[in-house]
Amino acid sequence: MDEARLARLSERLSSIKLTLEREMRARGFDPAQLENTALPTSLARLSAERDEIERELKESEVSFNPKERMQMSELERIEQQLGRAFEGGAWHGPAVLEVLKDVNAQQAAARPVPGAHSIWELVLHITAWEGACRRRLDGERAEVPDVTDWPKVTSVTDEAWQAAKEKLVNGNRELRKKILSIDETTLDQPILPGMSSIYQTIHGVVQHDLYHAGQIALLKRALESSKTTGMNA
Repeated sequence: MDEARLARLSERLSSIKLTLEREMRARGFDPAQLENTALPTSLARLSAERDEIERELKESEVSFNPKERMQMSELERIEQQLGRAFEGGAWHGPAVLEVLKDVNAQQAAARPVPGAHSIWELVLHITAWEGACRRRLDGERAEVPDVTDWPKVTSVTDEAWQAAKEKLVNGNRELRKKILSIDETTLDQPILPGMSSIYQTIHGVVQHDLYHAGQIALLKRALESSKTTGMNA
């Protein structure tokens, strides 16, 4: 499978998963019980498409020719690593979208660890920095002040949470598209005067995604632990 098709399928898969989760919640269903729920025709079609894309992506991993991998450009390799950190397939474990699966608005806004940011705040934070990186690649001196770095969650609703996740996905998609469009010979040049190189900056975003995915995983464990403690109290 060529890289362009792989990217399109990955983007479509992310979109389908978000739509299914949103529509399941709107109908009063638990997204975690998707496989055990009798779905309306429209959602059943989406679910079937999701399964087909996942099957095709899995087969592509098995059949991918090492010679084709060697022909990938450095930009394609970097973009692929960002995709793995964000969507899945990373060596370390769950990626950002994988760890956000089945997190609802109330859980996202909760603070199970005193003094720590919430899952929702981490999502907004990741979105802010991926956006800043893309704008810097466009030549803007994009600063990230505190109000943008850690935006406040002003409305804890399913709709607001869904909108935050969609903005996260769209921002990552735009960044990855931008990465593939830049001149590879400029990778070692400063992204902007006085800043780190383009290469270091983009790899920094990959590391940033993985770091906060780990934090989200720990917050989910803390939420589950607090729930269990409450039940046993």
